Amino acid sequence: MSERFRGVVVKGERLGRKLGFPTANVEVEGGADRLPRGVHKVMVEGRVGVCNVGVRPTVGGARLVVEVHIPGFTGDLYGKTLEVEILGKIRDEKKFASLDELKAQIAVDVAAALKP
Repeated sequence: MSERFRGVVVKGERLGRKLGFPTANVEVEGGADRLPRGVHKVMVEGRVGVCNVGVRPTVGGARLVVEVHIPGFTGDLYGKTLEVEILGKIRDEKKFASLDELKAQIAVDVAAALKP
């Protein structure tokens, strides 16, 4: 059974954009703490995407955040309510030694999510 959640897209630190993988930071209705931690394949806005539920240890994060990357999407989602369905876990969240390592892993995660 898949997990579903919804929430409003809020402004984040725009780190995903700097890494080449822009994300929608979702303020989850009912709280993000109920969601499974890690990197997941998701369906959002009728498209396959990647979602991280975690604290972003590589950049020293401490607060639980939910970030969704929709490959190829170029619109503005700020203030929009997204409905997200978690289709499966790709991997656990982990701390990388550098932003370059993180960027390389995100590329692998996106490729895994886009596989049929």
